[in-house]
Order: sequence, then structure tokens, then C-alpha cells
Amino acid sequence: MAQLPRLTESDISRWTGGRSFERGRTYFREGAIYNPLCQVSTLKAQCMGSQPEPYRVEIELGSEGIVTGRCSCPVGGDGRCKHAAALLLTWLDRPEDFLEMEDLQTLLRKRSKEDLIRLACRMIERHPDLESLLELPSADGTEAGRQIDPELIRRQVVSAFGTARGDWEDAWNISLQLEGVLKLGDDYSQAGDWRNAQIVYQTAAWEILRNYETVHEEESELVDIVNRCVENLKPCLAAASDPAEREVILRGLFDVYRWDVDYGGITVGEEVPGIILELATHEEKELISEWVQEAMPAGGTWSQDYHRQIFGGFLLDLKRDTLDDESFLEICRKTGRLQDLVARLLELHRIDEAVTQARAASDNDLLRLAELFEIENHGERVEELIRDRSKASQDRRLVEWLKQWAIKKGDIPEGLRLAEQLFWAGSSIAGYKEIKSLAQQLSHWEGMRPQLMNRLERGRQSSLLTEIHLLEDEIDAALKTLRQSSGGPGGWGGSPLSIRTAKAAEKSRPREAITLYVEAADRIIKARDRKSYAEAVGYLGRVRELYRDLGEEKTWQNFITDLRDKNRRLSALKEELNRAGM
Repeated sequence: MAQLPRLTESDISRWTGGRSFERGRTYFREGAIYNPLCQVSTLKAQCMGSQPEPYRVEIELGSEGIVTGRCSCPVGGDGRCKHAAALLLTWLDRPEDFLEMEDLQTLLRKRSKEDLIRLACRMIERHPDLESLLELPSADGTEAGRQIDPELIRRQVVSAFGTARGDWEDAWNISLQLEGVLKLGDDYSQAGDWRNAQIVYQTAAWEILRNYETVHEEESELVDIVNRCVENLKPCLAAASDPAEREVILRGLFDVYRWDVDYGGITVGEEVPGIILELATHEEKELISEWVQEAMPAGGTWSQDYHRQIFGGFLLDLKRDTLDDESFLEICRKTGRLQDLVARLLELHRIDEAVTQARAASDNDLLRLAELFEIENHGERVEELIRDRSKASQDRRLVEWLKQWAIKKGDIPEGLRLAEQLFWAGSSIAGYKEIKSLAQQLSHWEGMRPQLMNRLERGRQSSLLTEIHLLEDEIDAALKTLRQSSGGPGGWGGSPLSIRTAKAAEKSRPREAITLYVEAADRIIKARDRKSYAEAVGYLGRVRELYRDLGEEKTWQNFITDLRDKNRRLSALKEELNRAGM
């Protein structure tokens, strides 16, 4: 067996996450993993899941442990799923079940030409779609100087999408098939054949986007393929010297970028603007500026405004070195680039114009513009705008800004007044802490706290009162208000606030802590949630420790015996109790 790192259940749980780990343990125990193999440092297997067809799962191991993974299930794009957990648990428990194999290229090199031909024929008989790969030329130099036909690449992509079956695995399967296309482009790149590499990457990227909406993508598999094509087009552009050839590459990059903008922005071709700004000549930037302006829509819908703003930002970047101030401002106005517009007006000390633009902005935009005014030392001007706006607006962020501004100016009384206003509009423990801090700076806290607490009590805000009591280590008061907020014993059993109270009460009120932990465990067990029994057992572990600290181990034994008896039919719970030594 290959020398691979030792793994523990904790390693696996950290990698997959606790929920996937627990579900994967069930799959492992049920024998869902079959045909496991170890190929150098990669574990591979099939795993029976919720679909008729098994999922294909693989995990790569390295000297530090788990490196990466992949599964064909809907959530297994990075290998952090229950099927991966089942594979790793199988490796941990029964490594001898894994067939040890050399890497694929080594295995193929050992075959004779005749064996390889027979093997390829058998593979094509089983998977007829592979036959289309025979159309692709070799990039090993045997056809040097011959330009590849883009139609061959287009047909490869169309063929890959043609295998879609309308299920969650489609995008993953298509991406696997397209790896062969990208490998051809990589081979051309390594050989310095940049023209053919460009044809492969550009054709593949655009054909994927043309077919993108025909399949459901869960984990950005196809987006990643397109972005790899974009990344690989960068050295193609850098190596190209013929103006016509460069224009073709630039147009291809721009078309990917425009597709993403039109689609709403899903990070397809997100590196395109940076590549163009870095490598395009001045003349090419002027040409691309024309493309951008042609792509801008007219009209006033939200979508059209969004498109203009995105394209406008790219246009400003393309022309940044040649625009005078008025031309820059005009583009900002036409494309709705409000922040760029106000920033330039402030730089030009045209403050009244900047204020006029800010006054017409939405609440959200006004708050974003406020930072620009502050940077240019005109915070007082925007303060007036936000104060006026806050009188009619329901957006509490405006008051929040005014509060922070008052504190920055050292106007603590005003900051405290606004903090109180925000607190009573939506009480929270964070708001309480802020009021306390500001009031203490003014030496007002001793007088303010009783009034604040009385108002919370009158408003029956028991949950917040419990948080406050916990913050200030008032355990008895926290226990009292917790019961008030939950409506009596068991009402909030297992809630985060209940568990926090239990932890805080362990030292000074251990019996009350025991009661809260037992209520939490009882709630989980009654729900018959097989996946959460481990959480219930964790709370019971605290109960055991507290009884031991009290010197009442017999009470604990009686309690756990009774719990087991009442839940004797819950085999999954008994497994968790056994694992915890209970």
C-alpha cells in the first residue's frame, strides 16, 4: 500500500463538516462504498446514494492530509460531502480493501500499440460519445504549422452537452469531458503554438456559454472551465503580434465579459477587464471602447441601469489616461456612475455640485457617498443631507451613520442620544453594550441602567434581559428571566440562549445547569432526529460531569439507566451513547 498520511475521524470531520461526516458514517456502515482503489495518492470509489446511478467520488491525499476532493453528487464539487466522508472512513477502517494502482499514464505506457487500440475500441463501445475525441488533432508536433478547424472544437463541446440527462450530475460530467479539449489547448500552449491554443480556448469558451442554460449547474463547474479558457487566452494575446489576430482574441475576451454582464454577473470572465487593460495597446483600447458603447442599452429599467453602470466603469478604465475632467464627468452622468461622479467633483472642489448629486441619491447610495465626503473633509455637508433624510426615511442606517459621525466628532451626548434611539427601535445586546460604553464616558451609567432595565422588564423583553444578565455575570437573574422568556421549564430547552445560560451556571448553580442540559437533550431525542443524537449525547456528557463534581455518581447512573430504558427502541441513540461510554 502506498505511503499515505494517517487520518483520524477528526481529520475527516473537519474536512467534510460535522453534518456530512455523520451522514457519511451511516453510508460507510451500510457498505455504500464499492470498487475502492488507491491510485498513487488519490482514493477513488463509487458510492450508492439517493439516485439509481452511483456517485463517483475521489479524494487526493498529501503529506499534510486531505488536499482536495470531488464527487459527482449535487453538493460534492469540492469533495466535502457525505459520500466523500464514507470513502475516507472506508480508507481509515479497511485500507486493505483498496486496489492499489499506478497512475493512468504509467498504466497506458505499459500497453502495446495493439493493446491500446483494442482498449480504446472497447471504451468507445461502452461510451460511444468518446468517439468524437478521435476528431481532435494531435498537438505533439506531428502536424506542425497546420491550423486547427474551430468546428472540431465546437463539435466537442456540443457533444459533451449532448450527454446531459437532466439531472444534477450533468454539469460535472460535461466538465469532465471538456477537460480533454482544454488539454489540447494546453498542449498547443506548451509547444508555443499560440494561434491554435487561442482557437481551442476561445471556441470552447464561447460554445460553453451558448449552451450554458441547457443544463443545471450547482458548483460552477462550467463557469470554472470558461474562466480557465479566459486565463489561458492571456498568454495567447501577449504572444500575438499580428493586429488582426490580436483583435480576434480581444473580441473573444470581450464577448465573454459581455455575456456575463448580460447574464447578471456570475463571475464568468471576471479577469477579462484586467487582461485587456494590461495588454491592449492604446489603439486597441479605443476600439474596445467602441464595443462597450455599442453594448450599452438605452431605457430606464433596473436591468438597463445596471448594464450601463457596469459597462460605464469599464469604459472609464479604458479611457482613464485620455479623458479630461468634463469628459469623465459626462460618461459618469450618462452611465449612472454616481460614486465616480461625486468623487471627481469633490477632487475638483466643486462641492455644491457634489452635494446636489448626493441629495438626489437613494438612501443606500447616499450612505455610500458619505464616505467620499468624509475623505475629502466635507463630512459636515453630508451630515446635513443625512439628517434631513433620516426624518422621513425608515432606513435606520441613516441614524447609525449620524451616531458614528457624532462619536467621531467627540459629541458623546449626541452619540448616546442616537444610540438610545436605535436601541429602542430594535433592542439588541450590541446596542446595550454601546449605550453602556457611551454612558460610562459621561458618568451617566449608574443612573441610566435602572431606567433602561425597568423599561425592558415592562416590555417583557426577557430574552434580551437574560443576555444582559449573562453579560454581567448575574446568573440567578439570568435563570429567572430565561424561564420567563420560555414560558416555564422545558420551553426553550436546547435553544442557544438556554445552553449559554447552562454553561454560565455550571459553577455557581450546577443543578440548574443540569436541568437545562437535560431539557436540551430531551428535546432532541423526542424529535427522533437521527442526525442530531450526537448533539444530545454531548449535553448528557456535561450532565455526567456535573453530577460527578457534586459527588452524585449514583444519581447519574440512575438517570442514564432510566433514559436508556425509555428510549430502548432508538438504536441510533444507543450507538451514540455507547460511543460516549454512557
